[in-house]
Amino acid sequence: MRIYNRYILWLTALFMLTTVILSAYGQKRLDIYFSVYLIEYLVLTLLYVYLNPRARRVLNAVGYVLFLGFMFIVVTKVLEILLGIRIL
Repeated sequence: MRIYNRYILWLTALFMLTTVILSAYGQKRLDIYFSVYLIEYLVLTLLYVYLNPRARRVLNAVGYVLFLGFMFIVVTKVLEILLGIRIL
């Protein structure tokens, strides 16, 4: 099995397991799902650093976009705390 296929399979299995666990605990907040998925993505990508340079560049670009989404969530939560209004 090629390394890319193993990476995708592991990522899919990890996301599915996380979804089942979070939904079993009754979690309904999208920001929690996104944050956990982001952490899992970054950890698994670090474990697969031996991918070829082109694949690594693409995965790094995806990681940057996901990190921007995480920063958006952090900023909205800070604004909720400081201003007392619910944004999301």
